[in-house]
Amino acid sequence: MKAQHVNITIPIGLKERIDEESKREHIGRSTLIQRAVSFYLDLVNRKKLRALLAEGYSEMAGEAIKITNEFEVLDNETLRYAD
Repeated sequence: MKAQHVNITIPIGLKERIDEESKREHIGRSTLIQRAVSFYLDLVNRKKLRALLAEGYSEMAGEAIKITNEFEVLDNETLRYAD
């Protein structure tokens, strides 16, 4: 994997937490930060996808209600013969 050097500024307390975790996980600081950023971006994408799915399901529900209402008269007519 190609990599590019990036300079960032973070609070001292956060750097200390990163260093502690990277030691605990036996990985380098860069690897930990790469994983954390990747995880965060995956979560953001999932959140966007969920919002799109919710919007789509909402629109589909509206269409389903519309179709149900359109066939209600026929359904009622048919159900008369079921008794």
